[in-house]
Amino acid sequence: MAHLTAAALGAGFALNAVRLNRRLAGLGLLEPSADPPSPDFRFVLASGVRLDNETRRAACAFASREGLKVLDLLPGDLPTVELLDFARLVNTRSFRRDRLAFGRSAQHAVVVEAAVLERLGTPLPAGTDLTGLSAAELTDLLGQLKKCAPTTTGFALAPGLRSVRRTARERVAARPGNTFVPLSAALAQRLAAGALTVACLAAAPAWGAAALAGYVLQPTLVRGRRFAPPDRHRATWLRPVLGPGDWLGTARAAHALRGPADPHAGLRAEYQAELARGVERFFEPRRGSCPWCGSSDLRHRVTARDMYQGKPGRFTLEECGDCGHTFQNPRLSLAGLDFYYRDCYDGIGERQMEKVFALQGSAYRDRARLLRPHTAPRTWLDVGAGHGHFCLVAQDVWPQTVFHGLDRSDAVEQAEKYGWVHRGHRGDFPELAESLEAAYDVVSMFHYLEHTLDPRAELEAARGVLKPGGHLVIEVPDPQSSLSRLLGRHWIPWMQPQHVHLMPFANLRQALLERGFTTVAEQRVTGRPGGDFCGAVVERFRSWTPSPRHPWSRTPPTRTRALAHAAIWTSSVPLIAAAAAADLAIAPFLGALRGGQAYRILARKEA
Repeated sequence: MAHLTAAALGAGFALNAVRLNRRLAGLGLLEPSADPPSPDFRFVLASGVRLDNETRRAACAFASREGLKVLDLLPGDLPTVELLDFARLVNTRSFRRDRLAFGRSAQHAVVVEAAVLERLGTPLPAGTDLTGLSAAELTDLLGQLKKCAPTTTGFALAPGLRSVRRTARERVAARPGNTFVPLSAALAQRLAAGALTVACLAAAPAWGAAALAGYVLQPTLVRGRRFAPPDRHRATWLRPVLGPGDWLGTARAAHALRGPADPHAGLRAEYQAELARGVERFFEPRRGSCPWCGSSDLRHRVTARDMYQGKPGRFTLEECGDCGHTFQNPRLSLAGLDFYYRDCYDGIGERQMEKVFALQGSAYRDRARLLRPHTAPRTWLDVGAGHGHFCLVAQDVWPQTVFHGLDRSDAVEQAEKYGWVHRGHRGDFPELAESLEAAYDVVSMFHYLEHTLDPRAELEAARGVLKPGGHLVIEVPDPQSSLSRLLGRHWIPWMQPQHVHLMPFANLRQALLERGFTTVAEQRVTGRPGGDFCGAVVERFRSWTPSPRHPWSRTPPTRTRALAHAAIWTSSVPLIAAAAAADLAIAPFLGALRGGQAYRILARKEA
């Protein structure tokens, strides 16, 4: 058994080295240039970094040749540990074309177009550098720059750029907060691999030595011949000693930089004051009839807690026995919706939601491609656009289309600032519809209608802003999915308390027909990221152990509660992995089983 474990470890080390090396394969190389630095570019430098004229000329020439507005420069002598960290965070082969990729930096020097800096409110006169930034500040800046230049941000190796020495504390402070793998999990993974290697050395010395060799040679395989860090020999041959030392230093730095035990103390006081008044005031009176057809034949469907944030409260969905419409009853009032939406898509929840949206690229493209056989839109309004993620990705499918976004939050204004939408409209759709009459070829509502208090008023507004012959595309959860009944209250698309109305397909198609629309395409959405079973397991653990750091938690966070929370989530990993495997296994059969999470309708407005 030990030799099999050692063989697997050795293969894992080698394959990971190949993976990291491939992630660096998209790096360009600065070449000497005789042209003076372009006046269109500015230089942003970390504290202690010096950039000679030759590198400035080469960097501007490279950015101009490659059509880049933002160019992050990697020193040729970047220390091994920083190079490995960079490779783990950035896939240079796909970074530029991935519009949703998070901005990353080697944290030394950046060449950026002056106009992009101006959009961020940081204008720089020609010939002026922005200098003295910490590694953390440069990382944050790159995150904003990538958003402003999603397909024109790239990386290049600068042989003439010299790296600055950074402490473990500086490296940890500069680690992006939107990484998919938390630092604690990454350290635990490396510690487990190290412990297994030691155990294999003791139980099967020859095989263990082979696994250790794979670990030792990893940096050499990743660096190749392009990087020449001064520590390259030491970092390789002394890695069995230096590696654990680096892990320990990183863990100490992370502990030293840990914020206050209660990072939202001020916000906690506000939430606790609201909760002290009770959450019952956030609900309207229970209604006795279906809001869709008026029938009084109502049946209990599920009662759930806040499925994402874990805020106090219980929410009931009822189903109409006549038309099948599923709706929240009693329904949240506007004040209730404001309370339960707060800090979900913005505020303290914004960074976590960014990670969710970043995984949806393929789903966004599928939605945009649905229009291909039917129309070539010149103008497109996305209702409920949020931060504009769909509009950004849809530009790959429809590069000539002008995308506008509409949302009630200020996120759509930020989307316009970044250029993710050509124009942002902020407000309530039915109220704004009159000013947008007959302005669009396409209106989209992706997971929007289920959040609204009056879906039919939203459909009327869509009809008003569409040109004759224009198309309306809608995606909503399917309350008649077979998995919704199998998984009960743990089915993620219930998304309580945010989803107020869930309409069966037949109901929505009929409502469109009554408003002068003809359905031209139907599509069942299956195999969505997150999956039904995986989502149900995550929801179950989230309800068992809500984060003690949330300001709406009734008990202030303590070290014991934080450790218990981490332990429970660690124990969930095997179950989540098994649930993800079940989602993959059942995916080919979801259509036949009427499974999946949602459906799409494409309808044409008749003249």
